[in-house]
Amino acid sequence: MRTLSKFLYKNIAYFFILPAIATLLFLIIYPMVCSLWFSVHTWYLARPKVFPFIGLKNYHFLLFGDPVFRVALRNTIALLAVCIPIEFGLGLSLASLLNRRELKARRFFRSCLIIPLAVTPIVVGVLWKFILHPRYGILNYLLGFLNLPSIEWVADPRFALFSVMMVDIWEWTPFMVLVLYAGLVSLPQEPLEAAKLDGASGWQEFIYVSMPLLAPIIAVATLIRIMDIIKMFDIVYVLTRGGPGDATELLSLYNFRVGLNYFYMGRAAALSWLIAVIVIVIAQMFLKITRTA
Repeated sequence: MRTLSKFLYKNIAYFFILPAIATLLFLIIYPMVCSLWFSVHTWYLARPKVFPFIGLKNYHFLLFGDPVFRVALRNTIALLAVCIPIEFGLGLSLASLLNRRELKARRFFRSCLIIPLAVTPIVVGVLWKFILHPRYGILNYLLGFLNLPSIEWVADPRFALFSVMMVDIWEWTPFMVLVLYAGLVSLPQEPLEAAKLDGASGWQEFIYVSMPLLAPIIAVATLIRIMDIIKMFDIVYVLTRGGPGDATELLSLYNFRVGLNYFYMGRAAALSWLIAVIVIVIAQMFLKITRTA
């Protein structure tokens, strides 16, 4: 009995973390292992008890035999290439403006910026579906007011992906603003004061002092947005369902379609792992660039 008590006393810390380890194994590790197992098998929901092993054929089909996957990958990369620079540029500009002490009603503007973030993505999609309506939407009303032709924002393949980009920028630019504003407020004042004493202008102070100090915060905010865009689903599903055609097909939406519309669960599992690899590669490349910059 004494030996047992001594053992429990020495290892009490491990007993406290056992619930966390069990939760991690049950909710994360086990599903990942099952997903990896299914990705190398054929699992068709119409034949749920048949799991023939096919090796890497699911991955080979997605990479070399599935044109829709390539379209979805291209659209996702286009979103990354357009939305993140615009959101960062607007976020940094508005954060710098909010950081000015002479700006009046700063609290009011900060409160307004929270509104797009507080609205759920489904509601954002429904809201913008009304705004982009070809006949009753306010955007086409404004174009008509300016004597410009109306646009089929989500029904025209030329403008559908642009419309998704516009909605994403509206929703997530406030996130960049608030994160970068918090970073600007928390910057140490000694380097800024030293730069002023050395005769640096406001622009030089911002570029050569504030921006290097903000680099870790910028990296974190950008990585969060990269992961958000790659797993974007709600807004696109409400606005376009991936259409017209494949104009707004994204990786996460196509993954949902393969698994729950076409019932190819093995292929959907393989696609999930490809998405995970893409996220890891992009994140590592971005971190390497920010470290060497």
